Amino acid sequence: MKSKYAPLVKLKKKDLDRAEQNLIAANNALANASGALDRAYETLSTLSLPIKGSVSELTQSQMMIHAQHQTIEQCREWLTFAEDQQLQRQQAFKTAMIDYEKFKYLELQEAQAYMVKIKKEEAKMLDEIGIMTYKRESI
Repeated sequence: MKSKYAPLVKLKKKDLDRAEQNLIAANNALANASGALDRAYETLSTLSLPIKGSVSELTQSQMMIHAQHQTIEQCREWLTFAEDQQLQRQQAFKTAMIDYEKFKYLELQEAQAYMVKIKKEEAKMLDEIGIMTYKRESI
């Protein structure tokens, strides 16, 4: 017996799979953003101001440090965006999971109701056969 919920379950399963893929992509983006921020901090820690030298070297070093601070700020913004995306995708995944489980449960309930109906019909037929057999034996 094919359930009337089977196509919906299949559709919700596809939605769930798509939501899971989106969540995985968001987790990867978050890991990439976090790694980029770590690398930016490492790069900043390697930069230093010259102790001796010309003013142009000092200015160049200050510009490099300033540029690295801007890179760090961009990485922080990217990380914040990735965290927001991950939370949204996580919520979408939870919603898709609930929808899928709901329709899967309805499909199961329908199958169980069908089995109860079949068992009742089968019991009824067996009762009829038992009655007919009893009548034949008593005659």
